[in-house]
Amino acid sequence: MSQTSAPRITDISVLSVAGLGMDALRERLNVPAADALPQNPPPLADAGDYTGIPGRISAVPSFRITDFVPRKGTKNIDRTTALGLAVSATLKRALTERAGITDDSWLSTGVAMGSMVGSLRSSVELDSRVIEGAGIDLVNPAQFPNTTMNCCASQIAIWHRFSGPNSTLANGNLSAFSALQYAARLISRGHGQRMLVGGVEELSPHTAWGIRSKKIVHETVPVSEAAAVFALEPEGLSEAPVLATVPACAVGFAPDRSAGGYSDALRRVITGVLRQAGVEGTAVDLVLPGSEGTVLAAAEQAALAGFTAERVDVRKALGECGSATGALQVAAALAVGRPGDTALITGIDISGAVGAAVLRIGAGT
Repeated sequence: MSQTSAPRITDISVLSVAGLGMDALRERLNVPAADALPQNPPPLADAGDYTGIPGRISAVPSFRITDFVPRKGTKNIDRTTALGLAVSATLKRALTERAGITDDSWLSTGVAMGSMVGSLRSSVELDSRVIEGAGIDLVNPAQFPNTTMNCCASQIAIWHRFSGPNSTLANGNLSAFSALQYAARLISRGHGQRMLVGGVEELSPHTAWGIRSKKIVHETVPVSEAAAVFALEPEGLSEAPVLATVPACAVGFAPDRSAGGYSDALRRVITGVLRQAGVEGTAVDLVLPGSEGTVLAAAEQAALAGFTAERVDVRKALGECGSATGALQVAAALAVGRPGDTALITGIDISGAVGAAVLRIGAGT
């Protein structure tokens, strides 16, 4: 894919433990020590459910969905969907103001969201209510959509009246990579115009206990939550300034799940995306690894051994954010990169998925 035909990122919205927006993210990335991670407790109603979980917990501060969308219709939505709705509403509002996009132009917009399982909490709690005696006939039907993996992406489309392609991509910590690859392919083949692309992960006792039990993420890394979405467009769709172009993104698989197997698979994907983007390894200005703070960090570092560019550790700055990680890496590249910089984003999931993407930072940042 040539630089001129590469899809463009024209705006981005991010909500994390640092707060809302790119300024908050940029400020947080400039103070990356884990000890400085904001201590944002989970909602009071859940506080007791986190008792005994090793390590720290940190939530998006003072989050209320009604600060972002009208109250009507928000009573039964889950936290995953609420976070996704919040960032999509913020992005749509900002991009409309910046580029003067009309309502008719928004209608063809599509959505590609990365998510591990959707709202794990919603699924577990529904199952528990049925098993414990409420019975399927007594379950609140308005809460059932929360248990489906594609609830967040679907609700984003419904609330904003988007009629373009709508998909949820599940690939562990690489979910947002898969969403970006999918959206870029749709655009390049003429099956989509503007796509809202990103990832979301809610904080719940269920996910926190699961993360600590699997012991993939080090206990020094706080369990947190985040959502980030960005507008991906073909050239010429709108007058919005270009924050970055995405000349290449790919996801692969490591059949050999040893440290060497992960490294070899990631190295092949990195070589492929650099070749597709027409970039030499020595021309990379910024590297954003996605596995720092996990048992896969050494394998990823081995694959990146030949790169001397500046490194940005998103997990250390924002905590463990699951399927939102890849989207946060994109946001971090835009937050700290300089116009003309080439950023390389990488990641490994314990399932064997490996991924890499190349971003060319634009003057619109």
